[in-house]
Amino acid sequence: MALSNIIMEMEAVRSNEVAMADLSATFFETETFNKMSNRIVRVMEAREANLCRGQFEQKGACLIGPPGSGKSRMVKEAIRRFECAAAATGGREYGHEIVSAIVPGKAGVKETCRAVLNKLDYPTKGERTEEYLIGCLKTQLEHRRIAGLHLDEVQDAGRYANDDTMQGFVKRFRNLMQDGPWPVCLILTSTCEGRELINFDKTLARRLRPLEIRPMTVNSDGLNLRQSAENLVVAAGLSHGGLLDEPAFMPLFMHAAAYRFGVAVEMVIEAIGEALFERDDEVNLDHFAEAYFVRTDCDEEMNPFISDCWQGIDSTVVLDRNVAEKKEPRKRSRRK
Repeated sequence: MALSNIIMEMEAVRSNEVAMADLSATFFETETFNKMSNRIVRVMEAREANLCRGQFEQKGACLIGPPGSGKSRMVKEAIRRFECAAAATGGREYGHEIVSAIVPGKAGVKETCRAVLNKLDYPTKGERTEEYLIGCLKTQLEHRRIAGLHLDEVQDAGRYANDDTMQGFVKRFRNLMQDGPWPVCLILTSTCEGRELINFDKTLARRLRPLEIRPMTVNSDGLNLRQSAENLVVAAGLSHGGLLDEPAFMPLFMHAAAYRFGVAVEMVIEAIGEALFERDDEVNLDHFAEAYFVRTDCDEEMNPFISDCWQGIDSTVVLDRNVAEKKEPRKRSRRK
């Protein structure tokens, strides 16, 4: 292939990827998002009221859902809106900022502390003890007037640990909600596996206000998903030729996305990308089929957009097989 053709193809790909990246920045509100946003506001405002009265014990919030359900995006957007609203109303006496960090894989207390401190641009060079790092974290949270701590992917905490190690992890971060003089609200996001960690400690479970993302249904989410998909197609300068309005499409589409709103939105954007690549003016079923194939690398009989027996396809297994990892059973702690 001539160099000029390679450059033209590369420029076309780059243009398409830029367009898809712009679409990916679009946020769509859902009922779950509104509920979680309200819970974050409530625990944060309760913290301010409690500290004004000299009460240190705080509450937290937790959002649980399967991979691709959009939980991390929801919480980050809810945090952004809370911080903007708090700043626009004069801030809060005891701070209103929330720091977010992803819990590293196989994380213990030390690794998680380092992740949060790195988000605060605080250097943690060299080998440090757990006590030192948790002390640094408390100091930095107070010094920078951080009011909330968001731990994302918290299901990774203690996954490969014994009971004693996981109990130590839970207690360390649970105590951040009650240790004076600067307690913070703890906000957690987790896959369904995180229930074990949250329920491991009754005190933590009592202080959290949990919310679980339920699978989409046509009756409750069909209209919102259709409108969201149509908005993306229009924003890309394309049409859908009535595909999104067909009664049979939405049940098929939801099943292909394993009934997860975040995955469904990603599939729409990927289908748009396929249409742009083919230089088509209309997003059709073939583009969705190709997007699904690129995402899953599955055979045609496992592709809901191609197979007539799509209802018998376990789309959860197809979507998660590339990210699923073999879990090691948690070791039981030995009695001394």
